[in-house]
Amino acid sequence: MTDYTNEIDNNNIFYVIITVVLGFIGVFGTLFNLFVIIIIIKDSSKKLRIPINITVLSLVTGEFLVGLLGDPFAFASAYHHGWYWSYDTCIWYAWFMSTLGLSSIGHLTVMAIERWLMIIKPMYLLSIKASWILAVSVWIYAFCLSLPPLVGWGKYGFEAANLSCSVLWEINDPSNHNDTYIAFLFFFGFIVPVVIIITAYIGIIRRLKKSENFRAKSVGKRERRVTIMVALMITGFMVAWTPYAMFALAAQYFSFKLTGLVSVIPSVLAKSSICYNPIIYVGLNPQFHKALRDIFRTRGIRKVTMPKNKKEFSNIRSNITRV
Repeated sequence: MTDYTNEIDNNNIFYVIITVVLGFIGVFGTLFNLFVIIIIIKDSSKKLRIPINITVLSLVTGEFLVGLLGDPFAFASAYHHGWYWSYDTCIWYAWFMSTLGLSSIGHLTVMAIERWLMIIKPMYLLSIKASWILAVSVWIYAFCLSLPPLVGWGKYGFEAANLSCSVLWEINDPSNHNDTYIAFLFFFGFIVPVVIIITAYIGIIRRLKKSENFRAKSVGKRERRVTIMVALMITGFMVAWTPYAMFALAAQYFSFKLTGLVSVIPSVLAKSSICYNPIIYVGLNPQFHKALRDIFRTRGIRKVTMPKNKKEFSNIRSNITRV
């Protein structure tokens, strides 16, 4: 293990707690998101082939990659009481995780816009093709925001407790203009998406409150549930990532530093966001429930059919033997 300065005392209980939490996040985040991906892809009835679910598929794919490829690095480092990998691995890990985190808020922003169109401008609904274009655009947007530290603007490095890597929030280095990159990242990667999301949902709430008639006739029960689902997914993301964003800004511009166990909480809380969305999606998406029932119903039919074929084969074989 590479030896890095660590402000946390050599407290085994601390590392055990962090290791267990990261292990839980990695296993359940990976499995939950993989479950959603499989159901959407295997949906033979095409109940889930609607614009918003294209965005959901792209979102949970990114979160699946966080659990599968990103979390194990932090898990192993927590187990070994510090960053276990090379410095170059730290840089690429930081870039990879930053890209996936930025893509998450980008996808949630697109989902908020889709809900706004559904409720406010139903004549301008997104098509499947448009949803795929927006999903690709979100990944390009995330890549553009996370790329600068790899080419000299800003810098990636070790986070608090040296258990994972990210943007060097605490370093103000004039040689790479880290302060201006963090301002750029915070504005376009957090403030702008949040403003769009809040504006979209203020419009939706106002429209739904205008009259009970509109709510009953124009917006079906299913659409209201999907709108609530998206709102909860956004809330889950904000709860997970806002403390991390606030502490990062405080560290960069106000020389505020967290120490001990508290220093790791914002980062671990942010990583936990990969567990929320699939649970909310499975719980509140009516098309998902129908697709899941169809898959199990199809398997049930196959199980019933197979014994009949075997019995018929046995009868035929018996008759041939008698002859």
